[in-house]
Amino acid sequence: MKKCKFCSSKIDKINVVNFKLLKKNNFFYNCQYCKIEINPKKYNEKIYVNKKKNINFSGKKNIIYYLKSFFLFFFYLKIKKYFQKNKKLNVLDFGSGSGEFTNILLKSKHNIYASDYFFNKPFYSKNIHFINTKYIFNKKYYKKFDIIILRHVLEHIYDLKVFFKKLKKISKNNHSKIIIEVPNHESFWKKILKNRWPGYFYPYHHYVFSKKFLKNYLSKNNLKIIKISNVETPIVGSYLYSLGLNRNLCKIISIFLYPIQFFLSKLNFKSESILLVLKYD
Repeated sequence: MKKCKFCSSKIDKINVVNFKLLKKNNFFYNCQYCKIEINPKKYNEKIYVNKKKNINFSGKKNIIYYLKSFFLFFFYLKIKKYFQKNKKLNVLDFGSGSGEFTNILLKSKHNIYASDYFFNKPFYSKNIHFINTKYIFNKKYYKKFDIIILRHVLEHIYDLKVFFKKLKKISKNNHSKIIIEVPNHESFWKKILKNRWPGYFYPYHHYVFSKKFLKNYLSKNNLKIIKISNVETPIVGSYLYSLGLNRNLCKIISIFLYPIQFFLSKLNFKSESILLVLKYD
């Protein structure tokens, strides 16, 4: 890759750690003009799906599940103002994973849907409607949604333009909201952790977005930003995992060290993630 796929400017190669093999010599490409970092290689989706399935659904709900749910509740509080109270809405958690956040969405009293490539009943409440991601854009199956939530999904999408066109097909109308959370190109912890920063998550992340890039790209693709703000996502454990520590232990450490991470990010005015609320023009 010699030029940026979005603006054709010259790009710089960045050596990052492969989270699958825990090795270096894997590359993102940084565009100084767009303020985006790009991994141009497509990964094998089936391998990633199986990997996630084994990690998320290998056992019963445990302390990690409940601690994670506790932190996700605060994310829900940030976005709940976009849930109308005077009528029932169809709300989709796209890329719902192990279902912690989907279960929290039930507090909104709306019709809650989840979408991913796998489903494990013990992790999801009975009141959640599950749609396999393989079928969600199929005309025979798809439903129209008032709110679509993508928490750490967009960075996995290889063709952004095609994906946003597909999202429009399952949005109820131009008033429908799309709520997105992605890793932040300008994160304070990215500067500290460098090529082991979890936001790279090579080979499964294709992009590291900045606010500048998102504002420019979304406006060119008929998407209006209602709000853009900062979110602090626990990441210390993911860094420790890249050093070879036990995954579950890393998650527990990450959650307990979160207050320190949050304080240092606030002190430096550089959050770990970006939160966007969008609608189609």
